[in-house]
Amino acid sequence: MEKPQESAKKIVFDTYPSPVEKVSEYTRRYSRSVKVKGHYFTRAIVTVLLFFARSLSWKGAYRVGTWIGKLLYHFRVRRNVAMINLDIVYGDKKSTEEKDHIYRESMINLGRVIINHLRFPFQGESFWRDQWEFKNEDLLREVLNRKKGALFITGHIGLWDLAGGKFGMSGYPVAVIGKRIKNPVINKTSIDARNSMNLGTIKHRDSMKRILEGIGRGEAIAMALDQNMKPSQGVFINWMGRVASSVRSAAYVARETGAPVLAGYSIQHGPDKFELVVTEEVPWEPYPEDPEKELRINTQKQSDAIQKIIYEHPELWFWIHQRWKVQPEGVPSPYR
Repeated sequence: MEKPQESAKKIVFDTYPSPVEKVSEYTRRYSRSVKVKGHYFTRAIVTVLLFFARSLSWKGAYRVGTWIGKLLYHFRVRRNVAMINLDIVYGDKKSTEEKDHIYRESMINLGRVIINHLRFPFQGESFWRDQWEFKNEDLLREVLNRKKGALFITGHIGLWDLAGGKFGMSGYPVAVIGKRIKNPVINKTSIDARNSMNLGTIKHRDSMKRILEGIGRGEAIAMALDQNMKPSQGVFINWMGRVASSVRSAAYVARETGAPVLAGYSIQHGPDKFELVVTEEVPWEPYPEDPEKELRINTQKQSDAIQKIIYEHPELWFWIHQRWKVQPEGVPSPYR
């Protein structure tokens, strides 16, 4: 059962970055919070996994994450999807061996993401301060101090949610739209983990009201733009050389609120060294005479900023996702 967090006292951010304690209070109030009854067996398994992950040294966790990724690669997990995607993007510009290497490194990154998600959320402020670098934080600070909120656009690149943790633990209120996980114990664990590192969770369904309210309060909203969307929910753009149905809500929110848009990602440089990178601000291109075209133009501009990151770091992207599954009417899916 989900319980909303409410409080009569209004939280106002006069300047950014704000005290971490203030951001924590904000996150507790406005993020999703769930309670679960029963499911004792699953709870026990999750508790054991969390204990194991958090008992590892940094070098141990790095090795375990690498082993997980190599196992995924060895068992060829969704390799056919990854190779189709790599063929779409690179064609004959890369050999089969080069594409397989990207797939392998992507699986290793995924293995490290898995172990890190079990470890990071409860590390405390010193971890986020001492073991992370924040490249171009001055750009984020300047953007949020315009007092229009912000959109942080990214993709399933590098460490995913953990980029939001660095945001929140650096004094910037931030929330991400998260789909409900079917298993209630894992769903609660995921939400609790985000909340503990000051990354709020906005439920996926009927989220627009909460997004607009957050922007109005000066919050940054994180959105992943590399998701395949249903035709009724997305817009067709060029994604890395082929038409794909893409998230249009970031462009819609930017237009409705005037919130600035920043692109970025997070990356692991070794067992205990991490970095959050803000790459650029994506300017709005107005086209008021055709609102739908305006959304399409700016969705493309925002997506181009994410594609640029993927081209620079292909080993960090989630290649096993069916990114091009939805196609325009009459065009077959490349995965059939």
